[in-house]
Amino acid sequence: MANYSVTSSVFLRDFYSKNRQFASKTNREEATEKQLSTADSLALKKAIRALEDYDYGDGSTDDTDAENIKFYKTLKAFADTYNYSLDSSTSSSSKDIKKLGKKMQEFASKYEDELEDLGITFSSTSSTKSNFLSELNTLTQKVYRRIDTYL
Repeated sequence: MANYSVTSSVFLRDFYSKNRQFASKTNREEATEKQLSTADSLALKKAIRALEDYDYGDGSTDDTDAENIKFYKTLKAFADTYNYSLDSSTSSSSKDIKKLGKKMQEFASKYEDELEDLGITFSSTSSTKSNFLSELNTLTQKVYRRIDTYL
């Protein structure tokens, strides 16, 4: 497994919904490729929707601490879900899923500067957020469609 830290949270467990057991690294060790790919792609789609639907406000300092904490936790759960998805895709025995995992990695590197500012940052005044999430969602759907075909 890749070198990243996952913090279990209500947000992460919510992204994994019916596959909650795979939100924990410990439970992932015994899972099959198909189980992980399915759980990860569904969770990443849900995480993408959460960020797309998030009200980023106008950038003023009027945001409450509770709103900022919720945003941070949603963002952290998105990053954890992305890392799990990337890990299961790039280590898959399916050439197509592995290729899509590498495309996800390459795609994220195109937005590296934007993502680094706050760990993962999106400007509410640019199209960076929607472009990144939209393309990532497309790649995630392709992974999900290929699960039953190859695994």
